[in-house]
Amino acid sequence: MQENQRLLDNGRFYHRQGRLAEAADIYRQVARAEPGNGLAHHLLGLVHHQQGRNAEAMQALGESVRLEPGNPLFRTGLAEAHFVLKQPAEAAAALAEAKTLEPQTGPLLLRQAVLWVQLERPEDAYEACRRALALQPDFPDAEQVMGMLQRERGELADALRHFAIARRASPAPVDPATGYAMALLAAGDHAGLEALDEPADPRNRYREAVLKAIAAWHRNAVPDCAGWLAAADRAAAARGGRSEDVYESYHKHMEALFAERQKSEAPYAGAPTASASAIGDAQVLAAAHLVLPIGGAPTRILPAFVPGCRAFHLVRRANNACRTAFEAALDRQPAGQLVIASVGDLDCRYTSGFMQDLRKDPTLDGEAIIARTVSLYADWIGWSAKRRKLRLVLQGPAASNAPLDVIDQKLRRRYLDLVALYNAKLAEAAEAAGAGYIDLFAATSDAARRGRPERFFDANHVRPLAIAAAVAAA
Repeated sequence: MQENQRLLDNGRFYHRQGRLAEAADIYRQVARAEPGNGLAHHLLGLVHHQQGRNAEAMQALGESVRLEPGNPLFRTGLAEAHFVLKQPAEAAAALAEAKTLEPQTGPLLLRQAVLWVQLERPEDAYEACRRALALQPDFPDAEQVMGMLQRERGELADALRHFAIARRASPAPVDPATGYAMALLAAGDHAGLEALDEPADPRNRYREAVLKAIAAWHRNAVPDCAGWLAAADRAAAARGGRSEDVYESYHKHMEALFAERQKSEAPYAGAPTASASAIGDAQVLAAAHLVLPIGGAPTRILPAFVPGCRAFHLVRRANNACRTAFEAALDRQPAGQLVIASVGDLDCRYTSGFMQDLRKDPTLDGEAIIARTVSLYADWIGWSAKRRKLRLVLQGPAASNAPLDVIDQKLRRRYLDLVALYNAKLAEAAEAAGAGYIDLFAATSDAARRGRPERFFDANHVRPLAIAAAVAAA
């Protein structure tokens, strides 16, 4: 028995070193010598799982559970394997069994919490993470996951507290979703976001530099924005180039906005006598700090960018970070403030939103999806503004500047018809609610309903002049 334990310790050493074949040989040796050793089977299953040998992994992990059905570690490992094999029902069943068993440890409960998140069971994830922190209060990884969960739940102040604890740890855990910086952005703490120490992980250095540029843009601190864009360039170069999907998109957008402002300060000049707040999708960044005539008064537009903002996210029952950030921005507005709710960009892109769903399943009723989404969104935003005593203007999506000519003409017509319907429904909802409406689609499209290139930076992001034109027309 002692010899087998020594062998397992050696196997774990090789396992941690990434020497999987050597670790598997040792685990297999122990399992043969001691067939009833559940840990040997469990560890062998984990190695097979990492090697992509799924059938052998499931057999070994299943054997460990058969040998020790009351071991929560073995049940959790089996649940993780089921999830990787795209068997969510089986994964949830194994995980539900694991959470009833003892003894639990902080790291094991955190593994369960992360898996519950992946299974889209946030309440179970929250409970597992809460138990992990109760068992092990000094646990930075659990603090970080709890921050992410509380941000999703709309508990922004508590989320920031947990993120801050994780960030102060040495070493601090890797923040794969840039959760702390995103939570500070959602809370409107732009100075706090910019004051964050540079993270150790190179991916986060790039992401956070981009978000800090956005925070400086919110503050109308143009030189600081330039500094953070340069920092993002350095961080990208240090890791071999930009390769961060949405963060690269944010980076390009901010570079384009900064360059446009360098050409002329005229759209930002003047003596505003009023302010309006623009809350929502990426077009909010294009509107930031413009001075535009609204209601006969020169008005400065104050931004509150909500990453990933879609009407669908704002109205779905499940808590989510998009609604948390949007509501936090609404809460920051003084009573009587004019609020431009800018949404529809992600809902109406050819590569996402309802079109993505329709391309996957052409039998879906696109008109019904749009009518229901817009109705729910208009009701929600109208109620949200009214209870905060805010004056409301709705802004629709921009036209797409994507090369639609290369798309099948029938599908292209279908797409443009649905975008037009989205705008029409949103305009109707604004009129019914007694709110203003800014038709950004009309200001950014030509007679054929294609995007006007001179009003876009790229396929989706509009220039400030497009916002100015849309507001003037409204």
